[in-house]
Amino acid sequence: MKVGIVARGKHGKFTANEMAKYFEVSIFELPEELPAIVEDVSLPEDVLNADVLISYSEHPDINIRILESAKAGLIIFTGKSGSKVQLKKVAEERGLKLLLVDICCVVPSVKGFEEFFSIFGKPEFEVEVEDGKLRDVRVIRCAFCGATRFVAEKLKDVSVQEAPRLAGYYTQIYPCLASRGVEGGIHLAAEMHKIAIERALRRLQKL
Repeated sequence: MKVGIVARGKHGKFTANEMAKYFEVSIFELPEELPAIVEDVSLPEDVLNADVLISYSEHPDINIRILESAKAGLIIFTGKSGSKVQLKKVAEERGLKLLLVDICCVVPSVKGFEEFFSIFGKPEFEVEVEDGKLRDVRVIRCAFCGATRFVAEKLKDVSVQEAPRLAGYYTQIYPCLASRGVEGGIHLAAEMHKIAIERALRRLQKL
């Protein structure tokens, strides 16, 4: 499977590094600072025509250009991607599958892309417990940026009672690039990992 990534500044580089462990990855890097209006941008064919294309551009002109040019099987725009109505309209006109998400921890699985979503998407763990502590934490599905693997390592030997709270905490200290602040996406990322650990513990109780 081929994955194309449009990175901007630091956004997208962690994802590229993580996904390159499993798939063939092509990356196109944009500068951190972009003008309000981008009249033209030349995107490489290997990015545009990947099986899955992920854009971190957070720029409406660039994302429209992607939709007008791409032949990717699935396109994922993150963050402030532009007018959702306009983006969905262009995607529909071209027959493209498009996902618009605030952060990568909430990307839902898409039929036909099981190979990709069996590894990346909403975080999922499997745990082993001994004497009230997590003796092993395995990543079943990882957030695009790799935060889930970081959390898994940090949670080993943590008490069952503290594990969900600490899963959220460690997500926030990982160099995740979700927005910060009171209403920042980092809080949603933390909550997604907290829920994933709680779910893993519930599954273990049912065995």
